[in-house]
Amino acid sequence: MSQEVIAYSVIAAALIVGYAFVKLPVIRRAYLPASVAAGILLLLAGPEVGKFIPPAYYQTWSPLPAMLINVVFAALFLGRPFLSLRKMWRIASPQAAFGQMIAWGYYAVGGLLTLFVLIPFFAATPLVASLIEISFEGGHGTAAGMIPVFNEFGFKDGQELSVALATTSLVCTLSLGFLLIAWGRRKGLVKEGPIESVHHRVYYRRIYHDLRKQGVRLREEFSLKRFVSHTVLLALGVGLGFIFYWVLLFIEQATWGRSGVILLGYMPVFPFCMFGGIAAQMIWSKLGFIVSRPVVEVLSAASLAVLIATAIGTMTLDFFARDGWIFTLLATTGVAWVLFCFIVLGKRMFKRHWFTNSIISIGQSMGTTATGLLFAQVVDPKQKTGAVESFGYKQLLFEPFMGGGLVTALSIPLIVGLGLPLFTIICAGVALVWMIAGLFYFSRLEPPLG
Repeated sequence: MSQEVIAYSVIAAALIVGYAFVKLPVIRRAYLPASVAAGILLLLAGPEVGKFIPPAYYQTWSPLPAMLINVVFAALFLGRPFLSLRKMWRIASPQAAFGQMIAWGYYAVGGLLTLFVLIPFFAATPLVASLIEISFEGGHGTAAGMIPVFNEFGFKDGQELSVALATTSLVCTLSLGFLLIAWGRRKGLVKEGPIESVHHRVYYRRIYHDLRKQGVRLREEFSLKRFVSHTVLLALGVGLGFIFYWVLLFIEQATWGRSGVILLGYMPVFPFCMFGGIAAQMIWSKLGFIVSRPVVEVLSAASLAVLIATAIGTMTLDFFARDGWIFTLLATTGVAWVLFCFIVLGKRMFKRHWFTNSIISIGQSMGTTATGLLFAQVVDPKQKTGAVESFGYKQLLFEPFMGGGLVTALSIPLIVGLGLPLFTIICAGVALVWMIAGLFYFSRLEPPLG
């Protein structure tokens, strides 16, 4: 048996053990993802700590996070129901304003912290100002996808710091989230409203209800043939994403790049895989094939689980000795900013069900989209407030730009090109614009009833 096969088998075993671990009665209440538990297990068993697993296996795993993030982004929009842009904006605009404010605010508070504390007292590079948004908003996948950018700008420590921050933010959002939910229940803030969301009517009933009702259809939906075909679909999306990137890179090199203006050359590939996935779905539909969102979600979730486990497992811990205070201050600042947005601004930016809408966005902004939906399941299990629908369509307007999108990919080149002071001012200004729009305009919009 080859070394690669054994290495991948160890990942599968670690995920199985992680799944069993998070099902323990005490751990289950913390809702710790199995992939995080598996990653921590691999880290403790590896050359950084326990030295039980050969280092050669970690060399096999190390490219996986940067590769799998392309699959995750190619799957983002596959098989999702689309409304008209006007209706989508009406539904999602309060969530979009809240999420954009948090994301741009990450850069602003990170820039201020770096300018006034980290550079003067810890001789930090200005590039650390980007890490809160990359890690908190983008998570482990974005941290892995940004490796080429970190290396391009001589910031190799950025990858270890960003993975550690992503792990910290995920643990913090799970612990703080359930504390906030408990507080919200005591205050009577967790209430189910009378609105049944469009997402619940159109998507849940049309697809999942049919799957549950027809056992034969359920078997067809998750058949081996469909998994194989959708694996090909995802590969097509990733391939088209690479083609889009290479074409745009060629155009840049042939035009403005000749004068020394380089933007796309510093960007990772994974944001383009979003658009590759959309193009792949169009081709797929033209060929008469059906795109199954449940199958896409299973494949995407599997890719994300391996990504998170290997990103944490292959992390080096040397940065704690070099940059321990930088890491601690960045993490504390990010958590403080999110709590301020939730406690002070959330109740003023959402006209209805502010707690439910805010807690979903907090889960996504400090953890993952799945964390936000987990909180939604706790506070709005029947999806009667419309918050899940708003959050879902907000992601369509949010993810192409922030949390691993185009702005995230360009943040480090922009800090280098503009300088950190100007970059911080711009990000603070954009965050303020979204805050004002959310407080005085979007909060007054009546949500559509479908």
